[in-house]
Amino acid sequence: MLTVEEFEKTVIQEKKPAALCFTANWCQPSQAQIKVIEELRPKYEDKFLIEVLDVEQSSELAKTLKINNIPTTLFYTEGELQEQNCLYGYQDESMMTDSFECSLWEMENKSTANKYIWWIIGVLALVAVFLLFYVRF
Repeated sequence: MLTVEEFEKTVIQEKKPAALCFTANWCQPSQAQIKVIEELRPKYEDKFLIEVLDVEQSSELAKTLKINNIPTTLFYTEGELQEQNCLYGYQDESMMTDSFECSLWEMENKSTANKYIWWIIGVLALVAVFLLFYVRF
């Protein structure tokens, strides 16, 4: 069971990618969602922290994350909630796979974009230094 403290440390501070599925034992759609998550777990568990959380057992975390409906699956990358990938209500395997893949794509492209930004900044700095010397002399 993931506590608020573990969530803060692992998902937010360490920025581990996570898929958190909030469910309840008495909810039929939740039980169906758990089966879908468990089918996908082998494919994604090396890339994501995958947690299935019962809202009654994890009530403090559910309250902190403002879980109002179940099942709800939240996706986090680099410590940030990826609202566009979050799923509310029962989702089939195709929808769950799409959200996992979108989160992976965002992680990979954010990293690539950061590399390009630093490369562009470096080139602009070199151009600025060159122009300073060229204008002075």
